[in-house]
Amino acid sequence: MENLKVGIVVIKEQMAFAQRHLAATTESLKALGCAEQNIQIRTAPQMLSVPLTAQFFAEYTDVDAVIILAEAETSQAYEAMLYGVTRLQLTWNMPILIGDCTTAEQAVEIVKTQSEMEAAAPDYISPDHKSVN
Repeated sequence: MENLKVGIVVIKEQMAFAQRHLAATTESLKALGCAEQNIQIRTAPQMLSVPLTAQFFAEYTDVDAVIILAEAETSQAYEAMLYGVTRLQLTWNMPILIGDCTTAEQAVEIVKTQSEMEAAAPDYISPDHKSVN
């Protein structure tokens, strides 16, 4: 997808997981048409700070989607992160995907779907997907 911009969040608490998947994620994004300069990587210090880091992407950059490299776990911190990310995703109308390197393809797919739906929307609907709020 041309001009696609993606933010990637790695979590210090899960740095071993991120290191195993970061290169594959960026390579997948590039193979899917995302230019290297359009991939931004940021680090969240812990699981609970991920929603805030994703919000910074939404507020301070023009990324189309955010990928959070995180291994699923059954902890309260992970559940809290999921809740925060879900609320943020709905508030900002921006795809935020959580997982491993396979989320790159999902991110491109959902941004493509979003762009197609925006283009087909009536003129009175704002074409800027971040202008919902």
